[in-house]
Amino acid sequence: MAPDGLRFHDLRHSYAAKLVSRGVPVNDVQAVMGHEKPSTTLNLYTHRSDGRDRRIRDAFADDPLTSNGD
Repeated sequence: MAPDGLRFHDLRHSYAAKLVSRGVPVNDVQAVMGHEKPSTTLNLYTHRSDGRDRRIRDAFADDPLTSNGD
């Protein structure tokens, strides 16, 4: 542990969480982190992020099946 309390695991966690939040596919992050299963990566390194709901709506904004006709 570093004198300021920072642990290697803290750096690893920040790195993986940042990759996921920037849109790197989970299977790529899984490979970099050395996890056997993508669920490990998802369970440990994904968090609710600011703007999540907007990004989800935007992903389907032009889809005729989800459009409200506006």
